[in-house]
Amino acid sequence: MFILNSAYDSWQIRNVLVPVSSAPDKPWSICKDNIRNCNSTQIKVLDAFRNTMVGAFKVVEDKEDWGLFIDSCFTHCQSLYGISWNSEISPRLGNKSIAEAAGDWYHGRSQGEKEIDCEYPCNPTCSGQLPP
Repeated sequence: MFILNSAYDSWQIRNVLVPVSSAPDKPWSICKDNIRNCNSTQIKVLDAFRNTMVGAFKVVEDKEDWGLFIDSCFTHCQSLYGISWNSEISPRLGNKSIAEAAGDWYHGRSQGEKEIDCEYPCNPTCSGQLPP
């Protein structure tokens, strides 16, 4: 099994973590639409969400037939769009695009392909051109 996710999945943040009904105040509305608009307190909340999710993946750490590609980009559905899946501006972890990491895992070129990004905003390959 290969798991692909953004640790700061924009859909999850907008609809699960901070739905309109739970955060009607303007600061969260601005933050959840664009992570670059979040203040340091909000980033800490989002980092805690990311760290909980990454911690949940510890159960597959030793499973060689599992693969992970967890980046810190503020985007959703990266596998549906060529721009995020495999292009010059695709997110990269370990110098691999999502397609390269998934391909290495699928074809057995890399045992236990597990790439997990650091906390936002550490990854310079998270482009503002990715789908939100």
